[in-house]
Amino acid sequence: MSGQQPPIRPDAADSPWRTLAAREAYRNPWLSVTEYQVLRPDGAPGLYGVVDPGDNVTIVPLDDEQQIWVVEDFLYTIQRWGWFLPTGAINPGEDPLLAAQRELLEETGLRAARWDPLCACYLSPGISTQRSYLYLARGLTEGDPQRDPTEARMTTRRMPLAEARAASRLSETASAVTALGLTLAWEAIQAEVE
Repeated sequence: MSGQQPPIRPDAADSPWRTLAAREAYRNPWLSVTEYQVLRPDGAPGLYGVVDPGDNVTIVPLDDEQQIWVVEDFLYTIQRWGWFLPTGAINPGEDPLLAAQRELLEETGLRAARWDPLCACYLSPGISTQRSYLYLARGLTEGDPQRDPTEARMTTRRMPLAEARAASRLSETASAVTALGLTLAWEAIQAEVE
């Protein structure tokens, strides 16, 4: 537990919320939790907890055969194995594209010649400041993954983009950002052939 007093972010001019005080409730190397004392839109006092894990990137690696590369790993938070698109944290001050290139190489060993931004969106804006930057990576070159120790059991596999998209629509991936990335990549590819 930290208990530090983080600086109070200024409220937006049109915000119906008013921030009175802030206290860092928890911090570890991967995230922080700040508890804000607020006046709610109805004027009543309240508390609002905000989780800040930092921004991240998600990559849709698509090869010339319309196959995407996914990673499979054990997801501690939900206690099950799952497949998902390569994803990872943006280091403080790091450009999102450079983070995407680093994460793709780290998790899959792939390098891409072409990078197309798909979107940048907040993953859970009701409780978190985390923003995810999604990219479509093409012109792939294979190499050796450079995984972190926590990713020692991670594996990669290829699957057709259409099959992966259909599977994600049936909730076969536990990752919402994977489903979004596959849908946006599918739309981008369809727009190019029309």
